[in-house]
Amino acid sequence: MDMLQPILYIGVAAFVIYIIARIVSFFLNRKNKPTKLEPKLPDKGYKVIYSDQKQVELIGEGVEYGKVLRNEELDISGKPDYIFQHKNGEMLIAELKSGDISKKDEPYFGDLMQLAAYFAIAEEHYGERPTYGFIIYNDYMFRVANTRKLRRTLKGVLKDMRDMLKDGEAHPASSFVKCRNCMCNGTVCEYAE
Repeated sequence: MDMLQPILYIGVAAFVIYIIARIVSFFLNRKNKPTKLEPKLPDKGYKVIYSDQKQVELIGEGVEYGKVLRNEELDISGKPDYIFQHKNGEMLIAELKSGDISKKDEPYFGDLMQLAAYFAIAEEHYGERPTYGFIIYNDYMFRVANTRKLRRTLKGVLKDMRDMLKDGEAHPASSFVKCRNCMCNGTVCEYAE
């Protein structure tokens, strides 16, 4: 019986560690995963501070219209659809898409990287880090947190794009899961399986 006691303690300790790891993983992944919602623009307490087009219903003081914003560090520029600021100072970005997302549980990767780029651009332009943003499709929208992981992914994509422009070679990580819904699959893409 004395031999079994240390083994029992080790087994219980391993189980407790496993449960704690699962709980921590659940909360970390839940926080960073885009949340699928019904589409709508923010309203209460938020005001538009930037719009890529001048619109009669948005005319107000302090709204920038159509200006190309830039992030010098990442050497990128763009025009987000909307940048909102809450009265408490919190900033968020809304990017509108003309298509549907249907049953997908996450936004398209290109749309996610576009929003990540707008996070970086807005942060440099306004001197404040946007907390989160929305990718709004016709049928659903996704609330996306502005995380370090998202910024790292953006930097990796930008590096890959610049490398491809230098040497003219692409090295995509193609797979059935990534390529099955791509509009280039079976047409112009030589990497599709």
